[in-house]
Amino acid sequence: MGSLAGFGLLTTVVVAVAAGGSRAAGLQSWMLAALAICAIGLFGATILLWRAERAAAARQAAESATAAEAGAMRDIGKLEEALNVIPIGFALYDRHERLVAFNEPYNRMIRHIGGIDRTMVGLTYEQVLTHYEGQMKAAFPDRDLSAWKAEYLKRFHARTSIDLQWENGRVVRLAQIQIPSGGVVLMRMDVSDLKQREQEALAAQKRFDVLVNSLSDAVFSTDRDGRFSYVSGAMLPLLGYRPDELLGRRPHDITHPDDHAGLEACIERLRQNRGVSIAFAHRGLCKDGTIRQVDVRMMATERADSLGGEFAVTGVVRDVQRQHELAERLRYELQRLDSVVQSSGAAIVLVDRDMRIIMANNGFINAWPGRSAEDVIGKPLRALIENVGDQRVFDAWFAAGPSDPVERLEYENARTDRQGRRRIYHVTANPVRDTAGLVQHIVFLAVDATERREAEIQLFDTSRLATVGEMASGVAHEINQPLTIIRFAAESLLEQLQDTSPDVPLASVSGLVDAKLSRIVSQTERAALIIQELKGFARQPDAAPRPFDVPATLSAAAQLLREQLRLSGIEEELDLAPGCPPVLGHDSRLQQVIINLILNSRDAILERGAPGGEALRSGTIRIGARHLASTGKVVITVEDDGPGIPDAVLPRLFEPFFTTKPTGKGTGLGLSVGYQIVRQMGGTITAENRAEGGARFIMTLDAAPTDMDLPPPDAA
Repeated sequence: MGSLAGFGLLTTVVVAVAAGGSRAAGLQSWMLAALAICAIGLFGATILLWRAERAAAARQAAESATAAEAGAMRDIGKLEEALNVIPIGFALYDRHERLVAFNEPYNRMIRHIGGIDRTMVGLTYEQVLTHYEGQMKAAFPDRDLSAWKAEYLKRFHARTSIDLQWENGRVVRLAQIQIPSGGVVLMRMDVSDLKQREQEALAAQKRFDVLVNSLSDAVFSTDRDGRFSYVSGAMLPLLGYRPDELLGRRPHDITHPDDHAGLEACIERLRQNRGVSIAFAHRGLCKDGTIRQVDVRMMATERADSLGGEFAVTGVVRDVQRQHELAERLRYELQRLDSVVQSSGAAIVLVDRDMRIIMANNGFINAWPGRSAEDVIGKPLRALIENVGDQRVFDAWFAAGPSDPVERLEYENARTDRQGRRRIYHVTANPVRDTAGLVQHIVFLAVDATERREAEIQLFDTSRLATVGEMASGVAHEINQPLTIIRFAAESLLEQLQDTSPDVPLASVSGLVDAKLSRIVSQTERAALIIQELKGFARQPDAAPRPFDVPATLSAAAQLLREQLRLSGIEEELDLAPGCPPVLGHDSRLQQVIINLILNSRDAILERGAPGGEALRSGTIRIGARHLASTGKVVITVEDDGPGIPDAVLPRLFEPFFTTKPTGKGTGLGLSVGYQIVRQMGGTITAENRAEGGARFIMTLDAAPTDMDLPPPDAA
């Protein structure tokens, strides 16, 4: 029986050691093997004690028991051989605390203090300690051993276990285990490597904790029951909970009840998609009862990476309260902006690079009765509006680099409303750059300028009529000249015909009659031309702009004032470069601007007098036009050699009702109206003082597109 037990014990020990000896099996496998070895040791020690006591009883009973004792000793020897191969030290004490047996690993562990041998079998535990005490004093004379023996006896009697670092530097686990017969098994196991791995694991855990706790995001994990098994320290500033306050609790406890359904849905998605990260933004419940917006990113480990394939979740919790507040404020501001945009009286539309509508306000949508936003969004802008501006400009915007300048485009468009009335819209196109500086969108803003345009036209007409009134005396004088000549020619012809005898044939005086009548006809044509030019200037222009010839328009304007300038002693010069392309607008409007500038120059020259009240000097007014082929612009200049413009007046020159003329001699609208006329034609007008003296006005207009033809001469 003893041999069988020894063999079984040996087999079990070998299997256990093989299972636990591999480092690849890890710390858990080693601990399981150690526990199995302890159980086997206890079993073997019980058999050994039983056999020893049985042999002793046999010796006392009869000499016939000698054979049994010998068999028991053989069994004990076999068992000792088995125990000697176990990497754990065993020492067996009977119920009287006497040493019965020990294995070789036990001896090796205490060899640094002399070890143990067979002569010590039968000694009590206290006697064994006394033996060791003497050896300890010899080996370590400087060590205080006063309490050493008492401490070991105390642990032995209390059957406690402890890990001690021995004098040789090794860490040994001491365990005392009571067996059913009353004896005690002392086990000594070298756990130095295990302790080192525990320290390394503890150091790694500390490094991990330092790293995790340095994050602003809270890190967590849950176990198979869905309860927190780890929570980092960042949860305290985030929701007010210490990590230990959340361990064992469910994530639902820190999630707003209204978001529980979303949390459950995320958990189910994690079950179906293990190893895939899932985000869940919700309201977190703080310890003090407040609510904080958080964003959780979590993932369930793969089955192969989990113990037994259990469902465990790890993740991070991020504080997004600030972002949530900013998003809410942005949403509020966008709502406010949208209400402003929608309630604006202007029509606003946003298009992409393909000129397709991606946003339109009510002002734009209501322009097409019966249509909704769904009918407009995504449609090409040109499918709704024929004239959306110069596509070449838009293409240049989209092709522009981040540092290339892009300027907004302003133009006017006309459309017939539901009542059949033609309405004028002032349109502004603004390029919208992205974060990279590239133009990705265009905002069109159209304002109904019909009433303003009508008021401007009335102002222009009033100003033109005022200019006609100012020109009246000069025009009347100019018309009076051909009328006087006509009268003189008629009176002279009448007198000569009266002095001619009735008998004289008419043929003899036909030459005289022809000469007088030809003079009358030429002067009549001269007066008719003056009236025609004045009518052309005074008539109200067509609503739609059209291309017109700039040199011809400037010549007609100068012709109307030529006689007045001559009477004022002012010379007029025209410098009209040939080949000037037409411009788009109204020729009579441009004439109005030129005439007003010429009259202002005339007044400035006439007001310039020599010191001491000397007679006024004559002056010169020059009117020029040239084409800048490089820019496609037509430049018109009106300059004089008068006194110039005072520096204090120059910045306010084009303000309405601003004038330097005495009361009754100017309304202050001439230059302001001229500024508006040029601006409506898409041009600019500026004023400056010439270096050689006098003032210069410069107008710059865009040349009309080449595919637009000039109107017939009589249509002007």
